[in-house]
Amino acid sequence: MADLALLPLTVDCETGRQAWGTTFRLAERHRLNLYDAEYLELALRLGLPLASLDDELRDAAQAKGVFVLGR
Repeated sequence: MADLALLPLTVDCETGRQAWGTTFRLAERHRLNLYDAEYLELALRLGLPLASLDDELRDAAQAKGVFVLGR
């Protein structure tokens, strides 16, 4: 927990506004649960890479042009 406290964490207020629009459509289109689709939506909106070991989420991210870390 001490290491986590050192990270520059922020809350993204836009995520909740995207939940039943963009995020829901991503979940439907890529057969993701909403939890995973939120990560994809955030990566897309902020132009950030995605780190995940979940194959479906990794495949969806790559299909949308998101850089996927690892493996």
